[in-house]
Amino acid sequence: MKKFNNKNVLVSGGASGIGKGIVQAFALEGATVYFADINSEMGINTKKDITSFTGNKKIEFIRTDFSCQQDIDNLIEQILGKAGFIDVLVNNVGVNLRSGNILEHSNEELSNTFKINLYSYIYCIQGFLPAMIKRKQGSIVNVSSTMGLGAKGFTAYSVSKGSIITLTKALALDHATDNIRVNAVAPGLIATPSTGAWIDQQENAAEMKGIPLNRVGRPDDIANAVIFLASEQASYITGHVLIVDGGLSVGE
Repeated sequence: MKKFNNKNVLVSGGASGIGKGIVQAFALEGATVYFADINSEMGINTKKDITSFTGNKKIEFIRTDFSCQQDIDNLIEQILGKAGFIDVLVNNVGVNLRSGNILEHSNEELSNTFKINLYSYIYCIQGFLPAMIKRKQGSIVNVSSTMGLGAKGFTAYSVSKGSIITLTKALALDHATDNIRVNAVAPGLIATPSTGAWIDQQENAAEMKGIPLNRVGRPDDIANAVIFLASEQASYITGHVLIVDGGLSVGE
């Protein structure tokens, strides 16, 4: 029995990398999967790839600029108009515009980072939460980062991802009585298009980063964690941040 038969799922930032892995994982589990991304060409190709690989034809791509609230409002309106509700919201979209400390970031960089990495999560939650409350069921999984626990030289990204952890815990407390679970996944170093160039430049990226399991993570490592937290197998888990980093954050 597939875990998400007859379930509606939305994945933001789903066209590549971790997001694509999450979309594919839900498709394999029988869900109707909506996914959104700013890159139209990549989104269309991802839909074709995953439909072909999984045999699941209930996959829909909606082009969305997550730095624009109007685009997010349109996304919410489209999905609610078609499906009426979603069972699982996966907030995954994110950007790391550049490294730098607080004095090195421009106001524009700070603003754009928080628009995409935090406010888009809030806007999506505000849009889909009322139907979850009405139905007294729902699961929200927010993709944060181990850098949200603190990281040197990445102030904007680190703070935005740390805010997602706080948001997750606050929502879990506020909506536990509505039977809505809210959890987060914090990935470590994962091989994606955004990290691939750096990984390829290293002789051994896992050793360079000091990852105890001695390998770089894959998108399906994160997707598996998201599937678990969104599923009934995690029905007694809320407000939790699941770190998926090969042991890196445990320390020496």
